[in-house]
Amino acid sequence: MNYSQDFKDFVENGINNFFIGTGNPNGNILIIGKESAIASDDIEGKKWYDSNATDWNQHIQNNTCETLEYNVDENHSLRKTWGKNTWSKYQKLVDNVLEKETEKFKVDFLKNAFATEINDSPNLNTINADKSSLSERKELFKNSIFINNFPVVILACSDYIKNNQDIREIDEIFGVTYDGDDSGRYVYSTGNWFFTHHNKKRTKLVIHTRQLSMNVSNKMLENMGKVIRNHIKENLE
Repeated sequence: MNYSQDFKDFVENGINNFFIGTGNPNGNILIIGKESAIASDDIEGKKWYDSNATDWNQHIQNNTCETLEYNVDENHSLRKTWGKNTWSKYQKLVDNVLEKETEKFKVDFLKNAFATEINDSPNLNTINADKSSLSERKELFKNSIFINNFPVVILACSDYIKNNQDIREIDEIFGVTYDGDDSGRYVYSTGNWFFTHHNKKRTKLVIHTRQLSMNVSNKMLENMGKVIRNHIKENLE
């Protein structure tokens, strides 16, 4: 795999400093979740997380890549909650973008997307997560050419990032503005919604939505996929 200099710089700066992410860094879609769901007693999970930047550096040096496609077998940690957990929702969303059928217990969305977190403090439960470094992470994203080069960004982190009358974090970090209620507001229920933002040239789409897990609306994922698909067709094909 050919890695951009922007990604190489991001990885180099991240060694012993911050979490990079997982997936295809050359993909068109960046998904930013809340934080990695790793329990405090999950030794292997924490080891993977802490070595993430170093592992990416090795891939860059060796011109290799992470595994971007695999089956969620009976022994996989995602198996019991498949269909409800975040990874299965990401899979469903990207399948909707690509207009392909979702295979049960199969992960391959990572071939087309890169996933990272807005909170660099893993925890199995959001309510217990340490959120003290959120502002630092947001500043990192704002100043990262790699992060800002993605033509599609999905902020699946709910109120971890804000765009309201007083705070315009999405605008400031990603260089976009809200499309307005007439064309940029999609609400399906109290807990299912997304809002769209574009840069001035409309070559960049940023979607703000809830954490994609549990009772996320399939209709919302379908329509979000359609919005992303149309943007990619208009700008990249």
